Amino acid sequence: MKVTPTHIGALSMGRLLAIWTFVIGMIMLLGSILIILVMTLLGVTMSETPVQMFGGGLLGMVIAFVSGMVGICITGLIAFVIGVIAATVYNIILGVGGGIDLDLDERQIR
Repeated sequence: MKVTPTHIGALSMGRLLAIWTFVIGMIMLLGSILIILVMTLLGVTMSETPVQMFGGGLLGMVIAFVSGMVGICITGLIAFVIGVIAATVYNIILGVGGGIDLDLDERQIR
């Protein structure tokens, strides 16, 4: 079976890229938060006063988590905009060039 894509939905492409970026960012944030948690617990156990414990350990972990969440949201928005722009440019190029021929085979589901 031979098909030729002639249009890509710009908003759906942007939405897809934003979701992928957000999910991958959340996985990376959780991994880094686990490392920061271990380092925070080490810092808390080695601190001598409550001020050192709060300032060096717990506050650093909260700041890392909040800045990570803000970063993930910003990169998700950027990925959305890039996806919309890329799909729009691709649609313009498809209008001039006529599309890409793809050969697709039907597969058996077992």
